Amino acid sequence: MDTTGGWRMAGMEVPLLSTDSIEWRQLSVPSSSSTSTADPTNHPLSKDFASCCAIGNPPSYFIWKTSNTKSNLLEILELRGHKEMSRIGLRLIFPDALFPFAFICKDESNFASGNHLVLYTLTISGVAYLIRLRNNFEYGTSSLVPTNEILEYNTQIQPHYGAITAIAATAGYLLIGRSDGSIGCFQLGVLDPSASGFVSELRDDAGFGRLWGILSRNPALAAVQDLVISEVQQRKLLFVLHSDGILRVWDLSSRGKIFSHAMTVPTLTGAFVRLWVGEAGNDTGIIPLALLHEQNLEASTETIFLYGLHYDVGERIPLSLEPSLKKISLGEGGPIDVKLTSNKVWILKEEGLIMQELFSNDVKEELAHYYALQETLVADLLFQSSEHSSDDLLWLAYSAFSSSKEEIAPFVSSVFLRALLSPGVHCNGVLRQTFGDYGKHFTDSDFGSFTIDDLKREILSVIEDQGGSESPVSILQCWRTFCARYVNNWCKYNVACGLLMDPLTGAIGLVRSNIISLCRGLEDVEHIIYGSSFEEENKYISRGVDYSGDELDRKILFELLQCIRNVSQQLGKASSAIFYESLLSAHVSSEEVVPRFLKILETGYSSSIAAIQISELGADTAWEKELSNHRNLRKFSTNMFLSLHALCDKAKSWGKVLDVVESYLKVLVPQKIVLNMDAEAIFHINSSAIVQSTCQIAKVMFESVLDVLMLLSYMTSISGQINMSHDDVSRVKLELIPIIQETVTEWHIIHFFGTTPSESPAIEDFSYQLSSLQIDSNVDKRLWTGRLGKCDFSLAFILLLSMQSSSSELGNVSFSRLLNPSSLIGLSREFTSWIIWGRSGEESSVFFSNSIDLALVLLRHGQFNATEYLLTLVDAYSRKERIFDSLQAVDGKLSALFHLLGCCLVAQTQHGLHGPVRDRKVGEALRCFFRAASMEGSSKALQSLPREVGWLRIDFSSSSSTAAWKLQYYQWVMQLFEQYNVSEAACQFALAALEQVDEALGTLDSSYRENLGESVTTVKGRLWANVFKFTLDLNNYHDAYCAIISNPDEESKNICLRRFIIVLYERGAVKMLCNGQLPLIGLVEKVERELAWKAERSDVSTKPNPFKLLYAFEMHRHNWRRAASYIYLYSIRLRAEAAGKDHQVRALTLQERLNGLAAAINALQLVHPAYAWIDAPVDETPPDKENYPNKKARITKQEQSPPHDAPPQKLPSYLDVEKLEKEFVLTSAEYLLSLANIKWTFTGNEKPSADLIDLLVESNSYDMAFTVILKFWNGSGLKRELERVFIAMALKCCPSRLVPLHGKDRKTHGLLLTSSQDEVVRDSLDAAKTGQQLTGTSYWETLELYLDKYRSFHPRLPLIVAGTLLCADSQIELPLWLVRHFKVGRNENSFGMTGNESNPASLFRLYVDYGRYAEAVNLLTEYMETLASVRPADVIRRKRSFAVWFPYTSVERLWCLLEESIRLGHRVDQCEKLKKLLHGVLLKHLNILKVDSDDVQSSAS
Repeated sequence: MDTTGGWRMAGMEVPLLSTDSIEWRQLSVPSSSSTSTADPTNHPLSKDFASCCAIGNPPSYFIWKTSNTKSNLLEILELRGHKEMSRIGLRLIFPDALFPFAFICKDESNFASGNHLVLYTLTISGVAYLIRLRNNFEYGTSSLVPTNEILEYNTQIQPHYGAITAIAATAGYLLIGRSDGSIGCFQLGVLDPSASGFVSELRDDAGFGRLWGILSRNPALAAVQDLVISEVQQRKLLFVLHSDGILRVWDLSSRGKIFSHAMTVPTLTGAFVRLWVGEAGNDTGIIPLALLHEQNLEASTETIFLYGLHYDVGERIPLSLEPSLKKISLGEGGPIDVKLTSNKVWILKEEGLIMQELFSNDVKEELAHYYALQETLVADLLFQSSEHSSDDLLWLAYSAFSSSKEEIAPFVSSVFLRALLSPGVHCNGVLRQTFGDYGKHFTDSDFGSFTIDDLKREILSVIEDQGGSESPVSILQCWRTFCARYVNNWCKYNVACGLLMDPLTGAIGLVRSNIISLCRGLEDVEHIIYGSSFEEENKYISRGVDYSGDELDRKILFELLQCIRNVSQQLGKASSAIFYESLLSAHVSSEEVVPRFLKILETGYSSSIAAIQISELGADTAWEKELSNHRNLRKFSTNMFLSLHALCDKAKSWGKVLDVVESYLKVLVPQKIVLNMDAEAIFHINSSAIVQSTCQIAKVMFESVLDVLMLLSYMTSISGQINMSHDDVSRVKLELIPIIQETVTEWHIIHFFGTTPSESPAIEDFSYQLSSLQIDSNVDKRLWTGRLGKCDFSLAFILLLSMQSSSSELGNVSFSRLLNPSSLIGLSREFTSWIIWGRSGEESSVFFSNSIDLALVLLRHGQFNATEYLLTLVDAYSRKERIFDSLQAVDGKLSALFHLLGCCLVAQTQHGLHGPVRDRKVGEALRCFFRAASMEGSSKALQSLPREVGWLRIDFSSSSSTAAWKLQYYQWVMQLFEQYNVSEAACQFALAALEQVDEALGTLDSSYRENLGESVTTVKGRLWANVFKFTLDLNNYHDAYCAIISNPDEESKNICLRRFIIVLYERGAVKMLCNGQLPLIGLVEKVERELAWKAERSDVSTKPNPFKLLYAFEMHRHNWRRAASYIYLYSIRLRAEAAGKDHQVRALTLQERLNGLAAAINALQLVHPAYAWIDAPVDETPPDKENYPNKKARITKQEQSPPHDAPPQKLPSYLDVEKLEKEFVLTSAEYLLSLANIKWTFTGNEKPSADLIDLLVESNSYDMAFTVILKFWNGSGLKRELERVFIAMALKCCPSRLVPLHGKDRKTHGLLLTSSQDEVVRDSLDAAKTGQQLTGTSYWETLELYLDKYRSFHPRLPLIVAGTLLCADSQIELPLWLVRHFKVGRNENSFGMTGNESNPASLFRLYVDYGRYAEAVNLLTEYMETLASVRPADVIRRKRSFAVWFPYTSVERLWCLLEESIRLGHRVDQCEKLKKLLHGVLLKHLNILKVDSDDVQSSAS
C-alpha cells in the first residue's frame, strides 16, 4: 500500500483501550415529559456518534458516544492521563432517541463541591437534559439517576416551532437550530426555566434584546444546517451554517451577529451541509474553517473546503473571510468526523484518516497524508487483504516442512491462532460473535473465565467441526472462512464513530464502538518502505543513513529497495509469518526455512507440491496455478537478473553495493538512546499505545530485515550469473548475514514481547498472594499487577512499566496527556532502545547487554515461559556468535544467564507440568546450573545479580576457592530444587556437593574452619541426610538406604534410619525390611529397636501392623522365639482393645488375635521343644502360675534392688506351646460367642468355668464346646462335661423343650484363624450354626453327628441321650439311629442282649422304666427270635456256658407291669396282646434254653 487516492501514508492507528474490559454502570434517566418517538432504539435521524473533551489539569478525557442501533443509550468513559485507565464506564438510558450530540463540562455552579460534571444532551423529540454526573460514576447500587441531579426542559412546547436540525452547547448554554432558520438559546443550569431570560432567540435585531416569540420571524431565513461554538479571545462565538450557504457568526455574550457571508462554489452544484471550526491561531489571527460540500449527482461526491476567518483583537472582534485555502476531495462517502487545529485538519473516513496541513506553501491535493486504520492491519494479519495470501501460506508451509508433512496442519493453525490472539486483532466481543456464527454460545461468566489456552481450544474445535481435520488444504479453507467472518464481525463491532483529539499536544485518535485508539507516525524506514518515488524516499534515506559519498549511494539504495520489494512480492506476505512462527516452533528451525524459501525463489515450488495441488484442487485448477507460478517465476528471475546487473553497473562493483547494504542495515538496527530519568514509570494511558506502536514497528522492521536477508541469500545463490566474486560472497556470508541475523533476532524479541500475553500468577505464588493483600501503597502497581494473564496485557507492559523512560522530543510534555503521533514514535524508539541496549546503550553484544536485566524483570513478575524463551534464544545465539568469533570473554555473563535460565525452568515445574514435559524441564535446569557453575568467573557474575531479587540472592563472599564456591552453589541449587519439590534434581546437586566437600574444606585454614563450626563429617552427614530425604521422596528406598549407610555422622544416621522406618510404614513399603531386600549389615539391632519403638507407640489398627512386621522381620532371620514374643504381645494388645468394643468390632479383633496366637504357636513349633517358650508379659503373669517351664534352663532376671516405695513386682513367667494352644482355644471360643453376640471374656485362668460350655452349647457352637472340653478335661471330668453337653443337645431335640432364640444377633463372619472378615473357616460346623436358628430336624442331625463322633470318648452317651429324651417326653419316638447305637458294637461270641454300657438291655430297661411296653416287648422279641434263628454254624457257640444273656429281671418286671395295667384297666387289650406275645416269646426262648441245656449235659456226659 504505497498511496491511496493521491494521499501519502503518514502513520497508523494504534489501539489504546478496548471497552470489552470496561465495567459498565447502567442507569436509567427518569423523564416527566410525555413526548417520545415510537422506537427509541432505532431512529432515522440517529447515527454512530462520538466525541471527547479534556477537563482539568492534569486532564481527564471524557469520551461519549451513541450508536445507530441503540439511539437512546449514551455511553460515557473517563480516561485519566496521569493514572491507570479507568475500568468503569457509565451508560445512561433515556426514554427517547437522542440527537447524535452530547456535551460535558465542569459544573461551574457547583464548583465548591469540586468533582461534579455537567452533561448536556437533547432527544429527537426536543427534550433537553442537564445531568450532573458524579465523580468516578459512583452511583452505588442505584439503577436510576437521582431526580435532584437532573434538569429537564421541553424545547418544543410551541406547535409552530420548526423541526430541530442542529444543536450545540457550552457551559451554561444550549443552542438549538431549527428548520425555520431560528436559533434558540437556553440557559440550562444558569437560570431557572421559569425565570425571565432563560429562553431567548438569536435574531438579526438581537441587539434589542427581544424575547422569545415577541417579534415575528424573518421568513427569508433558511434552515439551520449546523451549529458550532468556539472560543476566541475569551469570547464564545457561535458559528451558524444555513442550508442556503449563509455563514453567520454570533457573539453569545452580547447575543449579536458579528459576521455573515454567503459561502458559494461557482464551479460546483450542490450545497454546504456541515461546518467545523478550528482553534484560533494567536500568531496568525486566523480561525480555520472546514465546510463539507455535497454535490447532488447520481454518485454523490463530497468535498471539504478549507477557509480562514481572519480576526482582529478588539471589543467587537471584526471578522473577514480569507480566500479558500485548500480543498480535499473525498469521493464517494462522506466523512465520519472532522477535527481542526490551528494548522491541521483531520478527516475520518471509512477508508482511513486523512490529515492536511492548512498553511503549506504547496496547495496541491497530493500533499494530503493518510493514516492506515486498524481494519487494514487486522485483514492483513489474518491473510484477508489479498486473495492469494492464505494460499501462499499453505504452499510455503509445504516447502518449509519438506520432510514432515504431518506437521503442516498444526503449523498453519498455529500461525492463524497467533494472529487471531495478537494485540490489536484479538477482541473478545468479536470472537464471541464469531463463535455464535458457528453455533457456539457462551455465557458472560464462562467466556470471561477463558484463558488463552481455552480460547485456542475453542477456536480449534470450531475448525475441526467444519472439516478442518482432513487435509491441510481443508484446514486452510476452514481458517480462511473463519478469519473472513472474524474480520467482517470486527469491522461491524468496531465501527469508527468519531475522532479523539488533544489540541494542546496535537494527539489524534479514534473512538470506535468498542475501541479507543491513537495515531502514530512512521519510522524513517517505514517512510522508505511505503514511499512511492525516489524523492520521497530520499528525504528519509538522508535522515536515517549516514553516507560519506554522493548522490550515487542514494540511487543505489533506491534500486536496491526495488529489488527487495521484488523478492518480498515473489514470496508473498505469508513468508514473514512462517519465518516468525519457525522461531517459536519446535517442529522446524528458522535456519531450515531460509534455504527452502531460497529454493522457491530459484526454482519455484517443487513437484511434490504440484502433486498435492492436483489431489486437493483438481487437475485443471492445479494446472492453471502451476502455469501461473511458472510465468511469475520466469518474470521474477528475468527482472532480478536485469535489475541486479543494472545495480552492479551503476555502482561499478559489488563491493560498493554491499557498502550501501551495510549502511542500510544500520538503519534497520534498533536505535540507541541513553535514558537519564530516574523516576519510576507509572501506568498511564499512553502505555498501551506505546506497546502497540512498538509492536507494529517491530513487525515492519522484522519483515524488512528478512527481505534483505532473502535478497542477499538470493544474490549469493546466483553469484555466478551476476558476476559476484568469491570475496563478495564471503563478505555477505561472514559479515552481513550475521548482522542481519542479529537484527532479525532483535526485532523478533521486541515483537515477541509486544504480542505474547503475560502469564497469570500461580495461586501458590506467595509474592502474588502478598500483593493481593494490597499492603503496597502504590495503587497503580496493584492495578496493573491485577491484569497479569489478561489477553490485552502483553509482556511488553511489564517491561515498559519497569523502564525508567525519558524522551528529548517530548520536552516538558507530561505523560498525563495523550501523545501526538511524533511523540508516540519517540517513546517507541526509547522503549525499543531500552529492551535491546538497556538504559546506558553501552556497546556490547546485543543480548548480553540487556538480556539478563530483561530476564530479571520478567522473573520478578512470574513470567517464566517468556524468560525461558528469551534466555534459550540468547543461549542459541551465543553459540552462533562463537562460530563467527565475535563473542569475547563472556563466560561470566553466560554463567549468570544459565543460572537465571535454570531458576526459570525450576519455577516452571510448578505450573501444571507433568510427565515427560516436566522431566524435560528438570533435565534442562540441571544442565543450566551445572554449566553456570563450570564457567570461569561465574562466582563474580552471580554475585553481581541484584539483591532485590529475593529468591535469586546468593552470598559467596566466604568462598575462598573454586571447590568451596561450588560446594556453596550446589547446596543453594539443591535448596532451590527442594523448595519447588523437585527431589530428583535436588539429589543430583547434593551428590555433586558431596564431591566437593573434601577439597573445599581441606583448602580452608584452621581459623576459618573454627568459625565455620562444622567438620567434614558434619557437612557430609548433612548432605547425605539430604540425599536420603530426596531419594525417599522419590520412593527410591534402596538409594535412601544406601544414603543411610554412607552417612558418616552417627547421630544423623540414626535420625535418618528412624525416618526411613516411619516413611516405610506410612507408604506401606515396610515389608522390604522383612524380606531381605536390604542388607541390614550392622543395623539389625537398630532396625529392630526402631520397629519395636514404633510398635509400642502405634495403635493396633495401624496398617501395616508393626507387630506383624516385627514378626516377619524376626522370622526372616530365623529368630523364632523373638518372632513369637512380638506376635504374642500383639495378641495381648488386641485382648485389651477388644474389651470395650461392640460385638462386630470385637469379633474382628478376636479373629485377629487368633491369628496372632496361631502365628506364635507356629513360630515356637520351629524351635526345639526344650526351648519352645517365650517370656510372658509381667502384667499377664497370674499369681498361681509357675515361674518356669519344666524343660528349660533356668535364666533369671538380673537382680536389682527396687526402690523402697516401689510396689512389689511379679516374678516373670514363661509360656510354652501348650499354654499358647490353650489360650488359642479359649480365644476361639470367645470369638465364636462374639459372633453370636454373647459376651464372654477370657480371664487368663488356665481352666475355664462350666459357664463357657453352657454358652457355647446355647449358641450351638458344639465343635468349640467339645474342643474346650477335650482340651481342658480328662477322665471322669471329661465324661461328666460330655454328658452335660449331650443332655443339653438332647433336650433341644424335644419338641416340647424347643425354645426359639429370638433377640440374638446371629451375624455370620469368618471364623477361626482368618486375617480378615472375608475369610471363612471351612472345617467347622459352628460357622453355619451360629448364623441361624436351628430347626427341630437340624437338632436331630446335629445330635446324631456329634454322638457318632464323641461316643468313643464316653460309651454311655447313647444311654444318656435316650434317657434324657424319654425323661423329657416318655412318648417320644426314639430315632432309629439312636436305637442302632444300642444294637451295634456287641461281641461276636455273645448272644442275647449283652454289650457295652449302651447295649440292648439298657435300652430295654429304658423302655420298661418309661412305660414303653410295646417297644420293650418288640425289642425282646427281636433278640430272642434272633437267638432262635442263628445259623447252624453258630449253634455250637450258643450252647456254650453263659453264651446267652437277657435282662430277666427287667423282663419279669415288664410282666408284672403288664398285669398291673390289665388289673387297673389301662389299655387292657393292648396289654393283653403284649402279655400274650411276651408269653409266647418267653416260652419259645425257654424251650431253646432247655434244649441247649440238655445238649450241654449230654456232651458233658
